[in-house]
Amino acid sequence: MKKITRREVLKHSATMGFAAAVPLSLGLAGCRSGQRFSRDEWQDLAVPVPEGSICPRVSSKPDGTAILSWLEPREGGTAAFRVSVWRGGKTWSPSMTVAEGRHFSRDRAAAPGVAALSSQNLIAYWSQKTTEKQGVNEIELFMAVSTDGGNHWALPVLVNQAAAQPGEDNGYASAAALDEKQAQLIWLDGRNWEKEKRVALVSRTVHVDGTIGESSVLDSDTCTCCSTSLTRTRFGLLTAYRGHTPDNIRDISLVRHVGSGWSQPRIVHPDRWHIEACPVNGPHLDSNGAQTALVWFSAANDQPEVKVAFSSDGGGEFSAPVRIDTGRAIGRGQVALLSDGSAVVFWLENESGTARLLARRVRREGVAEAAFELARGSNLGYPHVGRAAEGIMVTWAEAAPMSRVHVGILKVV
Repeated sequence: MKKITRREVLKHSATMGFAAAVPLSLGLAGCRSGQRFSRDEWQDLAVPVPEGSICPRVSSKPDGTAILSWLEPREGGTAAFRVSVWRGGKTWSPSMTVAEGRHFSRDRAAAPGVAALSSQNLIAYWSQKTTEKQGVNEIELFMAVSTDGGNHWALPVLVNQAAAQPGEDNGYASAAALDEKQAQLIWLDGRNWEKEKRVALVSRTVHVDGTIGESSVLDSDTCTCCSTSLTRTRFGLLTAYRGHTPDNIRDISLVRHVGSGWSQPRIVHPDRWHIEACPVNGPHLDSNGAQTALVWFSAANDQPEVKVAFSSDGGGEFSAPVRIDTGRAIGRGQVALLSDGSAVVFWLENESGTARLLARRVRREGVAEAAFELARGSNLGYPHVGRAAEGIMVTWAEAAPMSRVHVGILKVV
């Protein structure tokens, strides 16, 4: 039997994109209304990001401003991790450097991010390679802290060290603020890949003084390279990720932190998706107090679908899922809750080899408005969303002919 390396799994998974996006059936679940967003509600923004930049992500600050982060590749395989703040709905701040001269991971599904603990206290996190040597894939997770709104950043701190064995891979991290001084980080840890062909979901508390708490294994068997999501609800932390079984069933799992510790993993909805390699297509959460929304992609029975479900108790129970794609789903979904309890879902679809970034509002009772196209292109990467004072900020990087970062605001509240 041929020995399959973790990197071969990743390479195979990354080719799925459009190949997994042609449905066998166009029957869609859920109720539909004719309402949709209008062009007046969508605003493209100029961005302070040079052409060739990759891996954009947007994060929300408590004061209603938003942080855009991205990587600027340099020669020799290094890059600069840069951020800018959207101020007052009018202008971007001058670009600020979190860290540079490092071998940042350029995996577009594992974009670095920033967790805003307050208007001033920020924790940036990213994955980086231990070396650029051919065939060495070890990745370590780092963080850096700013206590002045991103103008200055402390020296990077190692959060998780790659194990001294080949094939180690950490990443696909997410973060959520706990209070103004600390945040929770989660990530996928592959130190058992070589021995057991298993990747674990791991968590740690990190602080603005640079100290780090003990690590906790939340799930010892997860999908290898799907992005994770973490949110803070009124009842505690909730994380979503793609789980894994020995039979290669890869459905979306949840773990909650309520009271004194983390719960056992559970499947939010059993799609029973059997797939031999990771689809590189993780879930996304958003919360507002006790209200929570979850979006995910599945292609069980060779039928690609994007689904959304709601919870009113911080993820304890979720409603039956509503399918929201129009029949040619690529996935890579994002979700943002609105003040009325409805959610706006964002996802990618394939139209004759062209990627379309779509959005639609979904009411809690399961009624979905008509889909609205935000952008289209040959390859739109992995979109990310976050709240801003004017609405929902959306960012993505179009890969061809040269990577270009795009940002827009959907003006809903």
